[in-house]
Amino acid sequence: MIRLYIGGAYQGQEALARRENPESETFPDFHETIRRAVLSQGQEARDFARRFCAEHPDAVVIADEVGAGVVPVDARDRAFREAVGRALCVVAQEAGQVTRCVCGIGVRIK
Repeated sequence: MIRLYIGGAYQGQEALARRENPESETFPDFHETIRRAVLSQGQEARDFARRFCAEHPDAVVIADEVGAGVVPVDARDRAFREAVGRALCVVAQEAGQVTRCVCGIGVRIK
């Protein structure tokens, strides 16, 4: 079962994920993995996420929420935010558990 932990930068989602899943394969900073796959390698965000989920069915995915706040002026930064949002929607749909972390406190949303 995939478990997704999301939250704003420095909100404690990685520490929470590792505490709750000490023996599991974790993928921290998944938003940066998406950046590399989509912006550097030209993969489509949703296709990348579907392939990832199929290849890692028991993964613990840890990502920052990057879509809040002021919309970036730079087109590449906007593309990054959109790619992360699209990819994480797929991961959340495939996940058996989704936890949002705020101030180190996890709230299960799925």
